[in-house]
Amino acid sequence: MAKDKRYVVQMEMYVYAENDYMARKRSHEMRQELDSKYPNAQTAVTELGEQPFASLSYRKFKDHSMPLSKSKDDELPF
Repeated sequence: MAKDKRYVVQMEMYVYAENDYMARKRSHEMRQELDSKYPNAQTAVTELGEQPFASLSYRKFKDHSMPLSKSKDDELPF
């Protein structure tokens, strides 16, 4: 049996959210979903920014890490 080769895939997608926090949260939720479905995928959010529809302007987030604090938009645990 031949050993599989490893490839790098760069993906880009649009995430719609009410604010920066929710954009970060949703992008990392999508990353975690891919990681759970494909355990060896080792996905990462490398850049995140805001680009209004039909606009060339782009605002890169200084912080694109996964949010750790709770927000009023988070679901309650009960």
